[in-house]
Amino acid sequence: MKRVVSNSIIAVLFLSLMGCGFHLRGAADLSDSLKTMRIEGIGLQRDIGLYLKRGLISNGIVVVDGETNDAAVLKILENKFDRRVLSVGSNAKVNEYELHGEIVFTVLAADGNVLAEQQQVQAQRDYQFDEDEVLGRESEEALLRDQMNKQLVQSVLRRLSFIK
Repeated sequence: MKRVVSNSIIAVLFLSLMGCGFHLRGAADLSDSLKTMRIEGIGLQRDIGLYLKRGLISNGIVVVDGETNDAAVLKILENKFDRRVLSVGSNAKVNEYELHGEIVFTVLAADGNVLAEQQQVQAQRDYQFDEDEVLGRESEEALLRDQMNKQLVQSVLRRLSFIK
């Protein structure tokens, strides 16, 4: 009896979730003019460049290398990551840091026309710092930077989906 009631409650919750319009984030709906793209201004082998390339490919975009005249250009104008002191304790030592990431980009059509003016996306995280756990904090910072890179890529993809 308990199992039937719990299954019924789960079914009702599931149906109400479906009824509200919620759905998992799928691929970005990008314009046909962006189906082949070249990325300039950033290395594609690691960090944010690698995530950007993977994000574009997973959304059905062919990312090309080198100079081609038939590809749109995603031009990264700035790619900055900063670590700032967020708070200092009574002993004058850092308690918290803030990580700040920013990408400034523009999108050009294959013929050189500007599809999207200069745009900026940002992400930030903060974390507590304990000098007794330096190694753990370094790995936490690396994990946070990785999350920020993924968030920045998702923001760029959302901006690209508005280009028609």
